[in-house]
Amino acid sequence: MGPASTPRATRTLAAALAVGLLAGCVSHTESGGARMSQAASWSSVTGGPSNSGRAHSELADAPELLWSRTLGAPAIGVASSDGLGSLFQATVSERGCNVWSLSMDDGRKNWCMRMPTDGPRITATVDGRGTLFVPMYGGVSSVAAEGENRWFAPIRGIPTTVTLLDERHLLLISHQGAARVVNTHTGLDSSPEMRLAGEITTSDHGYGLPWCGIGESGCPVPGPAAVDTNSATAYVTVWTPGADDPELVAVRFVDGEYPTLEELWRVPLPGGRLGVPPVLSDDGATVYVHDADGDLRAFATADGTGTWSTPIGYRPDLPPALLPDGTLVTGGRTTTVWKGPDDDHDDDAGPAPVVALSGGDGSGRELWRRDDLQQLTNPAATADGRVVVAVRAADSSDDDDSGPGIALHLLDGADGHTIHRIEVPAATGPVSGLSIDDDGHIALTTGLGAVYVYE
Repeated sequence: MGPASTPRATRTLAAALAVGLLAGCVSHTESGGARMSQAASWSSVTGGPSNSGRAHSELADAPELLWSRTLGAPAIGVASSDGLGSLFQATVSERGCNVWSLSMDDGRKNWCMRMPTDGPRITATVDGRGTLFVPMYGGVSSVAAEGENRWFAPIRGIPTTVTLLDERHLLLISHQGAARVVNTHTGLDSSPEMRLAGEITTSDHGYGLPWCGIGESGCPVPGPAAVDTNSATAYVTVWTPGADDPELVAVRFVDGEYPTLEELWRVPLPGGRLGVPPVLSDDGATVYVHDADGDLRAFATADGTGTWSTPIGYRPDLPPALLPDGTLVTGGRTTTVWKGPDDDHDDDAGPAPVVALSGGDGSGRELWRRDDLQQLTNPAATADGRVVVAVRAADSSDDDDSGPGIALHLLDGADGHTIHRIEVPAATGPVSGLSIDDDGHIALTTGLGAVYVYE
């Protein structure tokens, strides 16, 4: 599947219209009651600011299907949720709605709209009142919980980081390395722009986007930064054009009379990188990054010093999930992100086993491994130390030529054994994303645009 975008001319016109129309909605007067920090649910593409891939809730021992529906177009990205009873899903289509708000209880449409969305994986970030911050071609749009446009904040490139630092400040980093902080209520600048990858002399917002899925040098910043909201510090991989190696970079937002972004350190990644975002430990002391061979590496957040590296035997497309005890469960492979012209993977983009590494004790040693499972998307951890994975299942019927199916496994994080297995009905093809809301609902979205919710 290619990059999720409409034709260039259409995207440019749509973005220009968005700027013109949405800018008129900007208020220059702040309203403190309207601002909240990121929702205590699956509030972004990787679950939350730290990219932990972990829910705030526990799950039933044997979740059952609550509802399913199709959206009528392919999906790309994870369903986010607001903790108030709604989930949000993006689709890719030439016409009609491409941003959906659905009721978590029954799948009914709250609203849908068409927006010039763009990016390697399109997922809206959500705050505690249900306000959406949607990555778009050349900026971010804020949408109220009821589906009303609030403001548009432009940025050079396509935002890959859209993270609330607190109730007032939204961090934006584009795939071209432009970083800035905007006011969550008005969309106006709260800091000057910082160029993490130096000056990129192009006016094409989509320049380099096709290479984000594989993390190649053509895409300077392919995935969301791991953010420590306590210190307003972001950790992100950056590949400056012309440089031999990518780098891991730490950037902090300094509030005050003259708010600004400041670079704390950057260290080279001579082993390369994937398009996989970093993950931050719960104590904020360690950041985890996959290198080009898939090995998972750990770095101290104090100064970027490497602490350990462990091979996992494959190259994941998605980040690991972090369990409460510090165990890291590796992600899967997917065909819902484009991996360049030489990619030869089909819908079964494996091998992608489930591998657990010890991060909590600082060793990085392998704890357990499930080579019998072939992961299709990101793992989703729970607050009680379990993890949900979506895997390839056998053909559902000898008379059905639709191809192999999809199953969910609820795994024990301690040893990896399957607690419960769910055969997802009539589900085939790639998986767009997997998430868990704060009430323990599991949302699985297929690349064909079908949404399944379990509880």
